[in-house]
Amino acid sequence: MAELNPKKRLNQEQRDEITRRVLAGEKAPQLAEEFGVSRAYVSLLKNQAIDPERFQHQAEDKFAKKFTKAEREKIIGIVSTSTPEEQVLIPTREHWSLDHGFQLVWRLYQKKPSVRAMKELMEPYIPRREDYRFPKPKPPKPHHVNQLDPELAKDPEFVAYYLSPICQQIAQREYEAALADWEKRFAADEERATVAAEAAGSFAEAPPVLAPGLRVGKHAKSKGRPFTPPKRRKKRR
Repeated sequence: MAELNPKKRLNQEQRDEITRRVLAGEKAPQLAEEFGVSRAYVSLLKNQAIDPERFQHQAEDKFAKKFTKAEREKIIGIVSTSTPEEQVLIPTREHWSLDHGFQLVWRLYQKKPSVRAMKELMEPYIPRREDYRFPKPKPPKPHHVNQLDPELAKDPEFVAYYLSPICQQIAQREYEAALADWEKRFAADEERATVAAEAAGSFAEAPPVLAPGLRVGKHAKSKGRPFTPPKRRKKRR
C-alpha cells in the first residue's frame, strides 16, 4: 500500500497500467491506494481513455490561449531555421535560449507568455548540457553592444570599456591561449578521429566528453558515488 502523495508523478507505464485495470473493472479507490494517487486522478485517466477527443480539445484550447496555431508555426519556423545571432537578439549567440524566445515573441506579437509556455515551445530547439562538445575555439568577433546582456548594456562605463581597443586585445589574447590549450589537449584526438573516419569511409562523430565526476580507467568499476564524502567518526562519550 502506497501513501497518498499529491506531488507524485507517475510514468507512462504506470498510467497505462492504471487505465487498463480500471477499464477491466477494478475499483478506483483500490488502484488509488495501490499507486499512491487520488481517486480523482484514476477517474481522470479512465475518462481520458473513454473519450480522448474531449480532452484533446481542452489541451488545444488551453495552449491556444498562449499562442494561436499560426503564431506557433511562425515561431517554430524561425527558431528551426535561424540562430539568435541572425535574428539580432541580445545577447548574440549561436544557440537558442528562453530569453531569446521571449525577445522573439515580444518582437513579433508583443506578448509576454509564461515560462512554462515558452519551455513547451522552445524545448526542442534549446541544446541540452550533454549536447555540448569542446569545439575548436573561434576567433573573437569585433565587439558590439548587441553582444552584451541587457543589464550590462545599460551601464555606459562598461559599454565604453567593452568597445575599447584594450578589451578587444584581451579577448584576442584569451582566444590565443584557448586555441593553444585546445591544440595541446584535443587536436590529436580530432586528427585520429578524422583519419579513422576516412579509413572507414564515413563521417565520425566528435569524441564524447566525459561527464564531471565520471569514474574512468581502473576506477570505472569502483562502487559508490564519484565523490564519496568521508565517514564521520563517532565521538567517544
